[in-house]
Amino acid sequence: MKTRLFLLLILSFIVFFDVSAQKSNKKITITGRVTDLYSSPVYGALIMIDGKTTSAKTNDKGFYKIKVKPSASQIGVFTTTLGVKEVPINGGSVVNFNLDQVNTVFQGKETSSVSDEVVNEGYSFAKKGSITKPVSKTDVSGKEYSSFSSIYDVLRTLPDVNVSGSSVTVRGVGTTGNSSPLFVVNGVTVSSINTINPSMVKSIEVLKGSAASIYGVQGANGVILIQLK
Repeated sequence: MKTRLFLLLILSFIVFFDVSAQKSNKKITITGRVTDLYSSPVYGALIMIDGKTTSAKTNDKGFYKIKVKPSASQIGVFTTTLGVKEVPINGGSVVNFNLDQVNTVFQGKETSSVSDEVVNEGYSFAKKGSITKPVSKTDVSGKEYSSFSSIYDVLRTLPDVNVSGSSVTVRGVGTTGNSSPLFVVNGVTVSSINTINPSMVKSIEVLKGSAASIYGVQGANGVILIQLK
């Protein structure tokens, strides 16, 4: 009788701790809204968790929704014009952001994360071995790149890019009007990369010639695709 009671107690403890563990590992849903200086919604802002970008972004009304692990401590928002703003989660389920500068809304098409063997060709992906277009891709996620002070320092290390201050051109292309290439960050066309921190960048691809033609006239001076972590 005592043995049976003891076994029942042990089983009860096992079930209790198993249920507790499942509850502690259950993801938490966080929602919120991102607005600019004038309380207007910021569209397309990337949501970050513990310093890393996620696939979540704000909709046209500035709202976002994301599920995070209980261990997550920081939530942030990233835009190419306003940079990064992060705050502690502190167990909150609603976190709003008000950015202190006017945000420029960029229209673009979202792309998914791809492996090192895959090349982003604008609006599609292809294996490197299956294309003959002039494409170069560089993994810049290492510590040696995160030590750079600006994204332009990282671009200077790429063989297909010329950088002078914040002026960037792609080698081997005939420039049209403004000589700057088209910048695309996580699939979104942007007008500036000034606020991108090198430690946030996973890889950089340079497209030119026929590889950049999928972007039309915008890609005439080459295209630089920046994939964030």
